[in-house]
Amino acid sequence: MKKVCCFLLILAVVLGLCGCRKAEESLSHREQDAVSEKSRDDLTLLYCNGDSLNPYAARTEVNRQLGALLYEPLVRVNDRFEPEYRLAQSVAVDGKNCTVVLKEIAFWDGSAVTADDVVYSYQLAKASAEYAAALYEVQSASSTDGKTVLFRLTQYDPYFANLLDFPVIKAGSEKQTDADGVILPPVGCGRYCPDGNAALKRNEGYYGEKSRISSIQLINAPDRESVSHYVEVGAVDLYFTDIADGNIVRMSGKRLEVNMNHLVYLGINGAISGLSEPYLRYAISSALDRSEICNAAYFNNATPAEGFFHPDFGATKSLQTIKKSADLQIAIENLGKIGYNNLDREGYRCNAGGKPLTLTLLVNNDNPSRLSAARMIVRQLKAAGIAVSLLERDYASYVAAVQANQFQLYLGEVKILNNMDFTQLVVPGGSAAFGVTPRTATSEETVPTENTEPQPTPLSDIIAGFYSGTQTVSDLAGALLTEMPVIPVCYRKGLLFYSADLRSVTSATPSDLFLSMAQF
Repeated sequence: MKKVCCFLLILAVVLGLCGCRKAEESLSHREQDAVSEKSRDDLTLLYCNGDSLNPYAARTEVNRQLGALLYEPLVRVNDRFEPEYRLAQSVAVDGKNCTVVLKEIAFWDGSAVTADDVVYSYQLAKASAEYAAALYEVQSASSTDGKTVLFRLTQYDPYFANLLDFPVIKAGSEKQTDADGVILPPVGCGRYCPDGNAALKRNEGYYGEKSRISSIQLINAPDRESVSHYVEVGAVDLYFTDIADGNIVRMSGKRLEVNMNHLVYLGINGAISGLSEPYLRYAISSALDRSEICNAAYFNNATPAEGFFHPDFGATKSLQTIKKSADLQIAIENLGKIGYNNLDREGYRCNAGGKPLTLTLLVNNDNPSRLSAARMIVRQLKAAGIAVSLLERDYASYVAAVQANQFQLYLGEVKILNNMDFTQLVVPGGSAAFGVTPRTATSEETVPTENTEPQPTPLSDIIAGFYSGTQTVSDLAGALLTEMPVIPVCYRKGLLFYSADLRSVTSATPSDLFLSMAQF
């Protein structure tokens, strides 16, 4: 069940925004920017004083977000899902070994960041609910010298570096207490460090570019209602939400879209007669207007899928061929390949026996965006002659039905790890591969002979080959589109809301929401 939760829908509090301040209208834009920059030497953010700032113990989202200011990872992932070295000087993957060499960096207390600190932090990450899923390939971590860490992996993974974004703390410092026995935040080496009970101060020994923001005031927001209140009245300067529950709070100020690796997809029960046909999957995929779904159901807070990989992932950018808008001609051609060549009186495609093509679509109706998307999908498939009945269920009933494979189609969402591993979603037996069955021959395929083309290699074999180094990411991208065990719809975006007088909030990622900090 824990593994399932790592790949299934991730519900979160949806709140956030910042206040808005206006410069004098008589000033030019350049003068306004100058005044704003001079006036901003502090920020106000949310935290929960009943929760820990220890990144491996924090339970609240607001405290987890603050962790990006206090602690640094070996690597952070940018908005193109590329690794950018932070504490790491270099990362080299050779077979099942990954060697990380550290930069010369000091913690807040002046002590050096060592390989032993990284190994210690890895062990905490491996035991935590927040970071364990991303470290599934690591068998062990050890220090080979003071500045070198060796990760031994269960398999070769060319994108393993993307998973090294766990925060590094000084070994044992999470156990330190003050004179009253209160546990202190662990010692880190981030841009800021704690300053009393409700503030952060700039880490003057920070190894990277320093922010002009010298201090950060913290407002206690212990529950959802208080978070909602503070962000709506503009009491905080930045707040991020992944909009997981589909609701966006009305807010002032500005916002920045943040790429997330959250795939919205149509799951298919391949054990049901007809749904095992790849051509039916191709037809459904071609009938989808993904741009309309992103614009109308997700209010432009999503990117149309062009394949299985995120559209901004550079390694597969030229390999993805799914169209953003519907192509009904292609959809109808694919339906014809499985015998649905006629129309009944209501305009639905039917086979030679006059039986129309009818399906059901299961959706969680607790999520307004996903419910809206499902209703659009029903309408879009109708235009291609496919009749779909919508089955709306509350979250608990929806999850139970999906896990029991009691569906024909379902609309779901998974968080794909930053190493782009789809195994658990698309390989039979995977923790989120509900309804996925081993590949079978289509109605047009025959047993290969010396006069016929060889059959495509099963997707599971391509994936195994990719993680042994014998298949390329191009092979993997093509196999996913060919077999299409699920149908990609879109990738959702998160939103970073911020005060209007913060002029240089230009970039952010889930790996680092404060990328623009040095320019504030």
